[in-house]
Amino acid sequence: MARGWAVVAPSRRGRGGSEGLYDESFGLDRSRGYTCEASLSLAGADRALRDLDAITPLILAQPFVDRSRVAVAGLSRGGILAVAWSGRQASVPRAVINFVGRWLGDGCWSASTVNQDLFKRGASYGRPTIWLYGDKDPYYSLTHSRANFAAFEKAGGKGTFHEYAPPEALDGHRIGSAPSLWSATLETYLADQGLPARAP
Repeated sequence: MARGWAVVAPSRRGRGGSEGLYDESFGLDRSRGYTCEASLSLAGADRALRDLDAITPLILAQPFVDRSRVAVAGLSRGGILAVAWSGRQASVPRAVINFVGRWLGDGCWSASTVNQDLFKRGASYGRPTIWLYGDKDPYYSLTHSRANFAAFEKAGGKGTFHEYAPPEALDGHRIGSAPSLWSATLETYLADQGLPARAP
């Protein structure tokens, strides 16, 4: 907000206190948590993407929204959704920011298949994206994340991949809480897209 942005943070169904059932990638026995079954996992991601599609027209209709200067960003599952969603709504965002994005952790046998499928969907966005990742992420390694980015680029996606060593108090999945690591890089990216980048 100090940079001149209006910030909207919608929650998908069942997350963040929102209404509805949280149903993103569970197995038949929900008590066992997320499934590694690729078809069920991707169906959960598609459900999340439909939630983003549903809220977008409402956000864009707000009187304070400049439709020519929209950026989309997300953290973790939100990060991979920001990239995948930009491929299906390519005319909406002018910038796409992915903080430590993935759908499945690399402990799942299907993680590379699922994550790369979703990231490759964002390749059709056609404009530069920015990927910000931290070392020592407890859910997936930098090696896994670099491979996801390579698959995105091979599919025609544009972007830059940045990696950071988190401060001692944080693990790599929480670098969003350490803006001193990535602020300058993000400001450069935003400025390159012709968007507000620095606090006045």
